[in-house]
Amino acid sequence: MSKIKGFLAVVAPIAVVSIITACGGGGSSSSTADRSVSAADVKSNYVDIAYAMYSDSLSTAESLQTAITTFLATPTEDNLELARAAYKAARVPYQQSEILRWDTDITLGSNTGDAGIESVDEWEGQVNAWPLAEGLIDYVEGGDGNNIISGVATIDSAYLMAQNGIDDNDANVATGVHAIEFLLWGQDLNGTEAGSGERLATDYNTDAGCTNGNCDRRALYLQVATDLLVSDLTSMVAEWSPAAESTDGTLAYNFLNHDDAIAYIAGSMKVMADDELAGARMGSALELGDTEEEHDCFSDLSHVAIYNNFQGIKNAFYGTYGTVSGASFGTLLKQTDSNTYSTIDAAFTSIEAKMAAIQTLGETADPILKFDQIIGLGAGNEHYDNANAASLELVELGIELDLARQALALAELNTGGGGDGD
Repeated sequence: MSKIKGFLAVVAPIAVVSIITACGGGGSSSSTADRSVSAADVKSNYVDIAYAMYSDSLSTAESLQTAITTFLATPTEDNLELARAAYKAARVPYQQSEILRWDTDITLGSNTGDAGIESVDEWEGQVNAWPLAEGLIDYVEGGDGNNIISGVATIDSAYLMAQNGIDDNDANVATGVHAIEFLLWGQDLNGTEAGSGERLATDYNTDAGCTNGNCDRRALYLQVATDLLVSDLTSMVAEWSPAAESTDGTLAYNFLNHDDAIAYIAGSMKVMADDELAGARMGSALELGDTEEEHDCFSDLSHVAIYNNFQGIKNAFYGTYGTVSGASFGTLLKQTDSNTYSTIDAAFTSIEAKMAAIQTLGETADPILKFDQIIGLGAGNEHYDNANAASLELVELGIELDLARQALALAELNTGGGGDGD
């Protein structure tokens, strides 16, 4: 779920597990944790990680685009399942990249007057904004039938972008991954019981077999939204590419040359840990017992989302992602304050075990138990208590990360996200 400012805030299971293994954050065994590094080393490695995460996000989005094109050409249940699997795979690297969001306060973006991206945080609103009022897009239970797909306006990327935040409602989100998710799954009306959205493949039949009407417009919407996602990610990859590192005004160049870049890493880790994950993405849903608070609520893939958000924090701390490994924030901290480093390292280990248990429940347990089902179990159930403990430990991790910032004498930046929906 993305923080929204106005509006601009923000494969099969085996394949997803393999990506998680390849892309997951490192640990204290990283060789860079034991050698002296400089802030410049850390910044350089962080840019490499950003480029790798966004490159993987783009390649998996392109696979999603291919799967959706195939599905729309032949809208069978089998092809719909393949498109859903491609969506699931695309969430893994992207959720890890969300650690990069909170750059607005230190002005990483373009300062040359070009058309480049000025802020990851603002760019992300078109890509990953949440919450999403699905009634803006298509039919919903109890809806009035007045939505984009039932309308007459030409569906293209410019039109969809113009609907974001319409009527001064931040939840009116028409683009990005959650719009695609809703179009692939439909509403999840199961509450805390088993089951995700159950949209029929025939919702995309453009012949006499069309269900729920407007199948041609629904198909066009899904294709346009997916193409826009790929275009947006292509632009973001360019902002962190090797060429961008020496191009004034790009996100990579400005990060490398910003005095507060390391402070930005510290603040981003803290806010993802305590505000976003412990608060908006886990704690609120658990405390309120409300499945509307979960992250990927149409697809029931919240376990994938929150697990990989946590990997993104680890990536930033340990300086690793996939095959990229180098100087890290953790290395700098260990050189300065080994006790705080050890405390944070132990916290990561403890939280990882709890988050991995949530991931396993949603993927391979018998029976499968999704995050929305965990929400409904209540205190005293081992799975609920495990998720709640992870949330509470993330709050403590945020406190320790702020102590790490202080130990490194870094500025306290305004990276607070305020939670989803703000």
